[in-house]
Amino acid sequence: SRGRWTVVNQHQPGLEEPDTILEAMAASDESGGVNRRQHLRVPGPFDGWRISVLQTPVQIYDLSPGGCFVNSLNEQRPGIRVVLEIELPGEGRIKVTGETLYAKPDFGYAVRFVDMPSDLAARIDAALRRLNEE
Repeated sequence: SRGRWTVVNQHQPGLEEPDTILEAMAASDESGGVNRRQHLRVPGPFDGWRISVLQTPVQIYDLSPGGCFVNSLNEQRPGIRVVLEIELPGEGRIKVTGETLYAKPDFGYAVRFVDMPSDLAARIDAALRRLNEE
């Protein structure tokens, strides 16, 4: 058994209407249904903070070494640089820089990680693989 963590990579056949934010994210993306994802993903949620003038608590979903989804009621335009701290089980807090991709109104926005050191990407990938095995 995989425990409570599961990989969300694409829409699962047979799901007519998404029941949760995770199913909605898995069932659609900005590319018209083409799955361009390259990384292992774990749905979460993970505790996080958006770092700017103030640290704003956020919930992180659909985490991968390449990006995540930030659950937020605040609107966010695409192309904005953000700094996030994410509480990653087994690793502690990690700090990543990202760029907003698109928003899902009333849910939040997608972030693609940029300028990611390879050692940090490897730590994230290893932690997500461990979580997926639980």
